Amino acid sequence: MVTKVFYFSGSGHTQEIADYCAQALNVDVISFDKDKFQVCDVAIVVFPVYCQNIPQIVRDGLPKIDAKRFVLIATYGRISFGNVLHEASQLINGTMVAAAYVPTGHSYLSEGNIFDLNLLHPIFANLSSERSISIKRFKKNIFADFLPDFRSRIGVKIKCSEDCNKCGICTRNCPCQAMHNGTPDNKCIRCLRCVKNCPQQALSFHLNPFMKWYLRKPKEKRFLLFLE
Repeated sequence: MVTKVFYFSGSGHTQEIADYCAQALNVDVISFDKDKFQVCDVAIVVFPVYCQNIPQIVRDGLPKIDAKRFVLIATYGRISFGNVLHEASQLINGTMVAAAYVPTGHSYLSEGNIFDLNLLHPIFANLSSERSISIKRFKKNIFADFLPDFRSRIGVKIKCSEDCNKCGICTRNCPCQAMHNGTPDNKCIRCLRCVKNCPQQALSFHLNPFMKWYLRKPKEKRFLLFLE
């Protein structure tokens, strides 16, 4: 049984979970922005929730994965995970045998991962199942689907300081091809990969007052597992 782990991660929280899955199963881990969606028996797909939505790079990539069985793991850092697992289940071409909502640290806060990764092991034991599972639907904020990428750009500003030496690392590493030597364009989804990986620490981000208020709201940190 050929199993592969596919993931998208901006600031690194989701990648930690993808790497853990791959190491536990001794299988390959593949980033969505590498666009190498090889054929496999089981695809474990790990991705973050952005504004209660599936990041566009994941939405575009899911139908390209050629697998018989799927596990979907959605990570989220704050208030709500929306309804993304159900929405993602409509994009795959295969049987979904397990899924989970996993709480992580938030990309815009100085939070490490707080999740007990051992809780994922029941998923690994279910990979050979042939039975399709159903995902409970959850309510989304009525504004969740209203220009989520635009709202992110309004809420979070990325700034480049004079320390930038135009090395081009942010340009090459951007999953959306939105960075141009420290300057984001309108394709930027504020995943913060550029900020986290700038060797000169020339990039920073700043939150508007509404975003700061939002991030002070009480956290909802639920781990939800869906198995047969």
